[in-house]
Amino acid sequence: MAEIKQPTPDMQELYSEMLAQEPEKVTFGGKEYSIGWLHYANVRKFSHIMLKEKNPVKRNVKVCACVLLNHRWGLLTWFLLNICYGFYWRWLYYVRDIDQIEITKVLDCAKKKIQSEPLALNIILSTAMMDTMMMMAGHELGQAARDGEQPTH
Repeated sequence: MAEIKQPTPDMQELYSEMLAQEPEKVTFGGKEYSIGWLHYANVRKFSHIMLKEKNPVKRNVKVCACVLLNHRWGLLTWFLLNICYGFYWRWLYYVRDIDQIEITKVLDCAKKKIQSEPLALNIILSTAMMDTMMMMAGHELGQAARDGEQPTH
């Protein structure tokens, strides 16, 4: 049986950063960027790029630009995505010709900044509250049981 050991100080610091939801620093193209929680507009743009772009290298550059344009102020994120995004990804793709390894570092950092668990829980909870769900009243449930039908709810 494996012996349980105390985590190292580096692991404790990483755990503390995750709990505090601090932005993560990543070096990209010689500059240091701070990657915080991704806004809905970024995740939406990210999904759109993944579905529409067929060239895998260009797709990775576009997604990386989308992540790097994320800002902690939502209005600024909207401005950057709608105004600067087209220029920025083209500059990264055609002028800078960035390496895929640098893109991988950014995307690895960004993957940790998507709040997927609360989103999944909200979808589950809101599905049960929809008014279009087929619900049976008590007398309908009893009648369905007498008729031998399988009650749905």
